[in-house]
Amino acid sequence: MHTFDKNSARVIAADLQSTFGSLDAALVRSANLLGTVVETAAASSLNATESQRLYQCVASGLSHVVASRSEIVDAMKRMTILKRHSNLETVDIGCDNPLRTIFTTSESRPAVHDTIS
Repeated sequence: MHTFDKNSARVIAADLQSTFGSLDAALVRSANLLGTVVETAAASSLNATESQRLYQCVASGLSHVVASRSEIVDAMKRMTILKRHSNLETVDIGCDNPLRTIFTTSESRPAVHDTIS
């Protein structure tokens, strides 16, 4: 069994919430940027080659933000598993339990590699 400091765990939970807020805000701003770039390119008569390059660059940046968010979700899942096998198993530290709230029953069962000894 792992032993974690409750206050440190609460700071991590708050940092996770803040990180998701920042990433979601970045997604909104990136999506807005893409829309504005498309409108501006069309209005400025950019040729298809140049506009395509521009769209791909902006869309790639947006995709990277989505991928970053996915990595943080995976880290949160791992932290939830660690918490379940620690002295904080029954302690509410103010974070969501993604294994209980967003997955179906069959998905929430820990896989063999999720069991921590």
